[in-house]
Amino acid sequence: MVQVVTLLAYGCPCQAIVAAFGLDERTVMDWQQRAGVHAQAVHEAFIQPVDLQQVQADELRVKLQGRGVLWVAMAIMVSTRLWLGAVICPQRDRHLIDNLAGLVCQIAG
Repeated sequence: MVQVVTLLAYGCPCQAIVAAFGLDERTVMDWQQRAGVHAQAVHEAFIQPVDLQQVQADELRVKLQGRGVLWVAMAIMVSTRLWLGAVICPQRDRHLIDNLAGLVCQIAG
């Protein structure tokens, strides 16, 4: 599982992992989902409210293989380059930005 999640984190396509390890695609996607939930829990447990001073935000348009497009909005603390988190949304709209702003406000305390 660790090897599969590492490969996914570095951008290895799910289909390549299925072919290399002989796993079912649903298993790989389940592991990815579980790893994401765990990473979020660790992030929330260890990132305490901090004086952010200045935050930089950006967004990416991510084209999925045969599955459409997602938008990823991310924020970092400028002075330390601490990654504060990211949100994902199928549309680039107010909902995406509001979710990111809420995440940053939560970390700011």
